[in-house]
Amino acid sequence: MGRSAPTPTWSSVILAGIVFLALVMTVIPARGDSPSDIAAGYVQKGDDLTLQKRYLEALPEYENAVATDPYNSIAWNKLGKAHMNTGRFQDAVLAFDRALTLDPYSIEAWNNKGDSLTMLGEYAEAISTYDRALLVNPNNLYALLKKGVCLQESGSPGEAMAIYADVITRAEREMRRHPQYARYDAQMWTNKGDALSRLGRYEEAVDAYSTALVINPKLDRAILGKTQANDAILLARGSPLTPRVTENEAEGNSIPITPLPVPVPTLIGALVTAVFLLGIRRSLW
Repeated sequence: MGRSAPTPTWSSVILAGIVFLALVMTVIPARGDSPSDIAAGYVQKGDDLTLQKRYLEALPEYENAVATDPYNSIAWNKLGKAHMNTGRFQDAVLAFDRALTLDPYSIEAWNNKGDSLTMLGEYAEAISTYDRALLVNPNNLYALLKKGVCLQESGSPGEAMAIYADVITRAEREMRRHPQYARYDAQMWTNKGDALSRLGRYEEAVDAYSTALVINPKLDRAILGKTQANDAILLARGSPLTPRVTENEAEGNSIPITPLPVPVPTLIGALVTAVFLLGIRRSLW
């Protein structure tokens, strides 16, 4: 007679169950098919296209992200930015509102909503939005700066100038307190540059923008700010559109004519013709 199969013990059953659960827990996350994982993939595609400035192509990727994971505040904020990049500022405001409903402490979303409202010319609402951003973080220099811009655009230049001066003071204080941090904060230097430009202190602004661009050479706001500040400096010194005078023009010389090579037979023929015509002219005298 053959032996009967051994009866499994409780310990072996428990061990098998643990192994099974471990396999399941390993396999499920690897599949990456949860709504949040799928949305993250769409966001990454949108980010890649945005870096390439392919804004119209990036927009549907962010739309797919929020459709897949409607509770993703980051995806809603990036959808709003995509709407801004394509000039759809009212749609951007709606997207930022969704982001802020999910995460009312998102400074980036508050700043972005304020920027969209500013582009729409809704300055009073934009100021309220920047104030909300400042409630979340009183040291939000960008929100403070943009609040000043809205005040200036809506007819309160005195208040705006005071805010720009405050931005500079706060930026310089942060730079003194945390020099190591300031060394890598391109946004802080750009905020300072913008405030200086708004106050007409263009040469100081250029220095601030230059520091920002050393930290981040691709920071568009710093690039634009530096260009505009340099233009303002040139305009103050004299029209930047005046063409440069070349060395020859400065000396009163005309543009030299490049001599063309003339074949010898042609030259001889021209001389013979000239002598012949001269002889005819003399005979007529």
